[in-house]
Amino acid sequence: MILRFFLRFSFTSLLTIALISSVVAQPALPDMMAVTQNGVNVLSWISQFDGVKTIAVQRSNDSVYNFSTIGYVKSIKKGSQAFIDGHPNPGTNWYRLYIVFSSDLSWYSNRVKLDVDSAQLMKKGVLPPNDSLQKMVSTLSLDNGAVPDATEINAFTYIRSQYVFTNPFTGHVNVELPDEDDRKSVFSLTFFDSKDKQVLNVPKIPERAVIIDKRNFQRKGIYKFEMRKNQDLLETGYITIY
Repeated sequence: MILRFFLRFSFTSLLTIALISSVVAQPALPDMMAVTQNGVNVLSWISQFDGVKTIAVQRSNDSVYNFSTIGYVKSIKKGSQAFIDGHPNPGTNWYRLYIVFSSDLSWYSNRVKLDVDSAQLMKKGVLPPNDSLQKMVSTLSLDNGAVPDATEINAFTYIRSQYVFTNPFTGHVNVELPDEDDRKSVFSLTFFDSKDKQVLNVPKIPERAVIIDKRNFQRKGIYKFEMRKNQDLLETGYITIY
């Protein structure tokens, strides 16, 4: 039986909370605010500066050390700005901004902390990588803290398969075969990119539980998969490499 899952997902309520809990409350750089909902974190702030070259978003599991850049703000024009982290770490996530000006002056924002329930990550659907999410944010009309329309913040996502899914703790792909009495069945997996070009084929899954290293995919993105049982199509679905 073919199980094809597709769901329209909206970030409207989440970004509305982040961007306009109230216009007055939205802080100006070097301060920012942050909210979390359903395993997705959103940072927002107002930039009152001209001549900004880049704004990098950095994340750490502690408040002082081990910060690493997880993405860049696409729209850096003066006014309201935001960043979506669709793939936070389980537990504590500390965030800060690293701002570089055209004069090469640079400084950091304040640090904000968000705690993410690991159970929320396991239930979350298949979201695009963070780079793709920032492209969506860059199209919003956020000047002067304006509330974006619901139609502006729609994106597509897919329900996570119970058999093939990205592990939110490692980023690798977990494969867990259906429990069946018939151990002679042969299960196979094929992955395709956004242009339906085959990128990875596993002709025979050797064990009931297998981990596929994310480096096999070579680049970030959403990939479609087809799982077959004895050459019969069992399931199609999607995973994210981020």
